[in-house]
Amino acid sequence: MATVDGLLGALHVGDPELGVARLGPGPTSVPAGDRWSLLAVARGEVDVLGTTLGPGDAVLTRGRGALAVRVAGEGATVLVTRFALHGEARRLARLPEPAVVYADSEFCRLLIERVTGEVEQHRTADVVSARLLDWLVVDTVRDVLAGEPATIADPDVAAALAAVHADPAAAWTVDGLARRAGVGRAAFARRFREAVGTAPLSYVREHRLDLAERALLAEPDATVAAVARRVGYASPFSFSAAFRRHRGVAPSALRSLL
Repeated sequence: MATVDGLLGALHVGDPELGVARLGPGPTSVPAGDRWSLLAVARGEVDVLGTTLGPGDAVLTRGRGALAVRVAGEGATVLVTRFALHGEARRLARLPEPAVVYADSEFCRLLIERVTGEVEQHRTADVVSARLLDWLVVDTVRDVLAGEPATIADPDVAAALAAVHADPAAAWTVDGLARRAGVGRAAFARRFREAVGTAPLSYVREHRLDLAERALLAEPDATVAAVARRVGYASPFSFSAAFRRHRGVAPSALRSLL
């Protein structure tokens, strides 16, 4: 999935609005607004855009105003979010609209359930809810792009990305990645930034931390030290420091969010 993560670049959510809609059975509509919106099912089943969504499933839209839905059974609870989606414009333009994304793991369902619970409890986009939404949106976009023929146009940069994804724990340097790409260091660094939107080692760090986040949340029995080794950190202390600096929470405390 090197090309998918490369296309994400520095994608992040801005100015989020979060709400929870408790829907009764039958036809109704859900306000999606005029920005990016993610509607995610927390409980029940909802028919939308010609498909049935269950717990953990979501639909990503842009500028739809409202979505017509039909609720099955006794009702459903839907997380309704609206936000700005920041990233390189040409990469965001590759996103199909609308995009239906089915939960591919228990992690997806738990994440949507937790964000919904936070919003129901606080009724505002607090720091925890906003961070969880950021994870949810980035994970959804990753799944959307995984099904699209989007690629990094520069084959040398794509080769370097593939190497990082094949062995994220390797001791990668700019020189080492440039050798994998078969080009000089300076040219590689410039072309990498143009193609991916960030510097090579910044990308390596973010990819490692993304992998670590998913492991910490999806694998409750994995220790912090084991996750640190898996993503290329020599000690859990250096990993914890980097994680806290770039994710805003200690890895040992991350699991309390779910």
